[in-house]
Amino acid sequence: MDFNKLWNSLSLGGKIGGIAGIVLIINLFLPWYGFSGFGVSSSISAFDSGFFAWSGSLLAIAGAVLLLLSEVGNSNIKAGSLSGGQLGLLLAGLGTLFIVLRWLTETSFVKFGLFLGIIAAAAVTYGAFASLKESGEGLPTADDFKSFGGGGDDDSPPPPPPPA
Repeated sequence: MDFNKLWNSLSLGGKIGGIAGIVLIINLFLPWYGFSGFGVSSSISAFDSGFFAWSGSLLAIAGAVLLLLSEVGNSNIKAGSLSGGQLGLLLAGLGTLFIVLRWLTETSFVKFGLFLGIIAAAAVTYGAFASLKESGEGLPTADDFKSFGGGGDDDSPPPPPPPA
């Protein structure tokens, strides 16, 4: 596989999202919270920082993977009526939200890993957004989620009446 050819085939959004995804993988092991003083020093990574920390990072990494797969021509990736790029944008955005929630729910003893996680997850989200805009595919709409069973179609039968 020619890495140079693959790199040149990516859009700017794909490059940003891919690099940010790699940063997120490394960032999982960096200190997110820590304490240093009185002769004691301790720090914890994303894995020990709670559900929002590690799950947000993993969601954003999954978004980056879907973004890159859709960029290199695997357009058969679909979830309902969502394309791989649209699903990547949703996962990356949700991951960014989770990491920000981790920060808002615990602001004491924060280390640089948490802020790097927010920036990298936001970069994956931006990369997925820019890639969708560049390809002309468009952002997901509420109609894209009807195939998941939430919204009824106009020709679906009415619900049964409640029992008397």
